[in-house]
Amino acid sequence: MNPIKRVKSEGVSLKKAHLVMILLTIVIMCILLFFTFQSASLYSEITASTDSYIELQECAESLMDASDLLTDRVQRFTVTQEQSDMAAYFDEAYNARRRETAVEKMSVSAPDRAAYEQLSSALDSSVKLMETEMRAMKLICDASGYVTDYAEVNNAVLPAECDAMTKEEKIHYAQKMVHDSAYYEQKMAIRGGMDNCIKTLTDDTRNAQLRIKEEQHFNLFVTQLLLTVQSVVMIIMLWLTSYLGINPILKGVQRIRENRKIPVIGSYEFRYLAKTYNKMYEAFQQSIEHLNYDASHDKLTDLYNRAGFDLLCESIDLHSTAVLMIDADKFKEINDNFGHAVGDDVLKKIADVLRFTFRREDYICRLGGDEFVVFMLHMDEKRRQLIDIKIDHINRVLADTGDGLPETSISVGVAFGGSEADLETAIKHADEALYEMKSAGRHGCSFYEPDNIQTVSET
Repeated sequence: MNPIKRVKSEGVSLKKAHLVMILLTIVIMCILLFFTFQSASLYSEITASTDSYIELQECAESLMDASDLLTDRVQRFTVTQEQSDMAAYFDEAYNARRRETAVEKMSVSAPDRAAYEQLSSALDSSVKLMETEMRAMKLICDASGYVTDYAEVNNAVLPAECDAMTKEEKIHYAQKMVHDSAYYEQKMAIRGGMDNCIKTLTDDTRNAQLRIKEEQHFNLFVTQLLLTVQSVVMIIMLWLTSYLGINPILKGVQRIRENRKIPVIGSYEFRYLAKTYNKMYEAFQQSIEHLNYDASHDKLTDLYNRAGFDLLCESIDLHSTAVLMIDADKFKEINDNFGHAVGDDVLKKIADVLRFTFRREDYICRLGGDEFVVFMLHMDEKRRQLIDIKIDHINRVLADTGDGLPETSISVGVAFGGSEADLETAIKHADEALYEMKSAGRHGCSFYEPDNIQTVSET
């Protein structure tokens, strides 16, 4: 007997069967639309969460950038005695006021969050550090005969022994005040407060993203399940009517299984669904790319790795950049005598000291083994002494064995980008200066010169 006749004889007509399938299709489409709008809502929520995190993180980083600028300007002033550096210092402290503005913004966006208290603590530490910086600037003014209208400098109280100092002694004492271990410990306290603030923001945002991700995965699972059911229903409907929608649906299901975009073809409903899915797919892929931190950073030291170094080389402004090639001295002996675990701890110590000594705007990379590179931005040849002071400080810290690690030091070769044809040449010249420093006995800093290499610091 013909199947249609048999079904008709049993009381189920083709028209009713078709109506049932249409109703079923409508129900499925309604559920899909519900989950689509819910997914769009989740996407808006995760976007808002990410935007809030970025805004609050910028507040935290703005405070540290402002603090680093104050440090940079006061250190420059003690080295060069240029009044423009002191003017830039007070312009940031009392006109730009980025530190206070950052805390005010966070108090509005996150008044009840621990991050606000941590950022406020960092601001208090930064303000307290200014007392030392004011005394240093007053010493320089006294030594150089500068007359300043800055009441904060004029009112700074100097130690009694400063009265009997010569001009050179005052300058040296001022430089020491903003470069010694006590000063950098206060800087570390500021950075610690900012790091805790960013960690709190990161944890809060990550928790929100994980929750949204779980809901989104459920929605995607249900959506894929409904798409499969709808595909079956549509195939049956199109078998009863036409084959107009078979190819779009089959291609859509295949692309989902292959984790690719759905082609925007076929009926209106399918096109709408494909566009929505593709937007979510693109947003998800972009999120993965933004989270691809590990690809550009060294796991041991958390500095830029070789891949990160290559990316930086594409964007560095060579004209105002100093390139520092750095090697740990006698690192192989440390590995041989103390073991690779201690060697790794020494590398992490070197990375931490580099990170705390150089500015936040500088880029620090570990190319592999005990080889490091630092790109110091906005740095020219007139500030060689500043670089030399920083390297001297780093070697003093590395010589301290109070943390249980063996004494070590670094050798540094420096090339200034303003006198180089391209970045590759600057790196090559910095490497040549490093070789000369190591040949001269290590533990110091050499600067590349076109005719010869000048060794500035050496012990």
